[in-house]
Amino acid sequence: MYCPGRVAAIIAVLLFITIICSYYFVMTGIMQIYYIVILIILPFVVVIIDLFLRKRLLPRGKHQTELALSLKKLKLRWLLRKNGSGLRQWKRIKLGLPRTVADSSFKDNLSKAIIPDGLVEPEKITASRPGSLFGCILGTAIALLVIWGLISVRVPSLLKWFVIAMLFWNIFRLILGLPSIHRSRKLPFFLRAIGRRRLLGVPIVVGPGWVKRGKNVWHANRDMLLIRRTGFRPASSEIDCMLAGPKRRSRLTFSGTGDEDFQLLFKFWNVDEVRLEFIDSELS
Repeated sequence: MYCPGRVAAIIAVLLFITIICSYYFVMTGIMQIYYIVILIILPFVVVIIDLFLRKRLLPRGKHQTELALSLKKLKLRWLLRKNGSGLRQWKRIKLGLPRTVADSSFKDNLSKAIIPDGLVEPEKITASRPGSLFGCILGTAIALLVIWGLISVRVPSLLKWFVIAMLFWNIFRLILGLPSIHRSRKLPFFLRAIGRRRLLGVPIVVGPGWVKRGKNVWHANRDMLLIRRTGFRPASSEIDCMLAGPKRRSRLTFSGTGDEDFQLLFKFWNVDEVRLEFIDSELS
């Protein structure tokens, strides 16, 4: 499956190098100043191109496998937002497509998942927007530097202590945002919600062969779950999922294939017997 973000990252690095070199050429009189203005505008063009490419389901080129050809015929596009309309001409069963399609790099990780055998009770899960170790270290270092500077200024002020408190809160949030911290369901719900950046949001309930998000329901007898990578991030840090069907599409991100909420989604979606009678349970 297509992995979004990589093309944009490579172009961004090349543009940064080009801008630095162009500045040197302008200073030496080899290049005119308006070339730099053009180069400054180019990153915005890259962002627009990247947004267009993110909708792609399959990488460009010839698709040799039967699965890839069937997905191409389905004419399904990836969502940029959380929710979107479904496909009116939904032909998953006719094209012989499975209920779950994942990037080939997930094969080893997903093959270890134990699919429940028998009746399973519905469970609530939470999507996430995972942070990165680099972002956590950088953000914490900057926050501590600012805190040290504020404390050094010996001027009593309620505003100063409020800013210091907010900076400590940000450090706490950055640490909880690391995938290795908040992917476990053993962590208290409130702390997990802070780390996953999902304090508020529509509840997601998974049951035997179905997913309910708000009033929208997807079930494995008709709909599909698609899973792909995100940029250069490893599969253990962040993955991008989409539920698709004739009525609605919905996008979910998780903190890697080891995320226990994602594990619940994957296992419940792939049970042998779909039990739709539990959709209207008290939990959902």
